[in-house]
Amino acid sequence: MRKPKERRDVRMTKTAVCICSGGIDSTVAATIAANEGYELHLVHASYGQRAEVREKEAVKKIARYLGLMENELKFVEIPFLTVLGTSALIDPWINVPLDVDVDLNEERETPQTWVPCRNLVLLAHASAYAEVIGAEAIFAGFNAEEARSYPDNGVEFVKRYNALLEEAVASFSRVPSVKAPLISLFKPEIIKKGYGAGAPLHSTYSCYLGDAAHCGSCESCLRRKRGFKEAGVEDPTVYH
Repeated sequence: MRKPKERRDVRMTKTAVCICSGGIDSTVAATIAANEGYELHLVHASYGQRAEVREKEAVKKIARYLGLMENELKFVEIPFLTVLGTSALIDPWINVPLDVDVDLNEERETPQTWVPCRNLVLLAHASAYAEVIGAEAIFAGFNAEEARSYPDNGVEFVKRYNALLEEAVASFSRVPSVKAPLISLFKPEIIKKGYGAGAPLHSTYSCYLGDAAHCGSCESCLRRKRGFKEAGVEDPTVYH
């Protein structure tokens, strides 16, 4: 671990960069950060995902709801992930799996919707932004449910990334740390927590296909529908 060092040009206000996809998890994480008194800066990444347009619309609504100014919302373009393809989220030749039930009682193989090292790439961008503005935290919506099939959502991933950050920023910079307040929760618990925190769940968008209405059949929509139902919270989503 890096030894403590002198900090310069660090804000007195608690500041956090929040990676926001426009979905439920990242929105609840950002709302929790706001409730904890952090000055928020949202980052949304475009990497050729089918739902890019809808996600951007959702993120703008979420930013307004949280009271952010225009300069506190950043859009990052990562076209290289699009070039790589290999994921149903970004490759038009690969069909998004529909009506495939996700067993939450056991881990399963990483599905076709995996985007190569996406969260690692997103965190790298968010970390650079955090260093520039002197943010002490990077909030992400990583959670136990998606960690069952996506390895970059788990506790060990966050732990190791934070250890890497200790060696990744300049000696005169504040070292930020990734905070994942939902890391031990499943979707129903996340929705309950978000509802209680006043998160704008009605403004979120989850569908992999990117239509105006949620398809209701992709993995993300199935998780969303089940989450609201099991949480006992009214689902504001319009499904096909």
